Amino acid sequence: MFTRTARNVSAGATALLLALALSACGGGTESDSTTAAEGEALVNTVEEEAQAKGAFDAAVVTPDKNSFTISSPAKFSPGKFAAGQLPGQINQRFNVSVSNGSGADLDLATLIVKGSTPAGECVDIFDGDAKMDGAPQTPLAAGASITFAWGLSCPGAAGDELTVVLTNNAVNIVEAKGKLA
Repeated sequence: MFTRTARNVSAGATALLLALALSACGGGTESDSTTAAEGEALVNTVEEEAQAKGAFDAAVVTPDKNSFTISSPAKFSPGKFAAGQLPGQINQRFNVSVSNGSGADLDLATLIVKGSTPAGECVDIFDGDAKMDGAPQTPLAAGASITFAWGLSCPGAAGDELTVVLTNNAVNIVEAKGKLA
């Protein structure tokens, strides 16, 4: 059985070890700090131009000969278990068709779909009931094609301009423009 003194010493030692461990967190030096230019670059990132641009319903071919077609969006009502739709915004559904014209597998697992209108940025809608599950996780073989559905919840009104940018591996590869349905 511990005595009161032994318990106090044990508790004190534990507290001292925790204090020492926590004091080591974030203990950088002056030379590790971010410069003003680096801080500005982190806050004000510049969007790179897409490798290829076009319109909805038209094939847009990238320099590596991959073809992307984004269908014209259509208004839809997300299912009961959908996620991402925002109140007061227009829910848009479209298909993304990809044909791999390069000589290597195309990894679409890192594909990001960004939508924007003059009123602001759109957000992704994921709806398993409507087969909007995100980008394919299996690489697309050379010469193969795939089509998958995507959903966005966008601010604005029907007829407003909609820009969709596909980004893969942190590179803006395709930009397509059209109108909200």
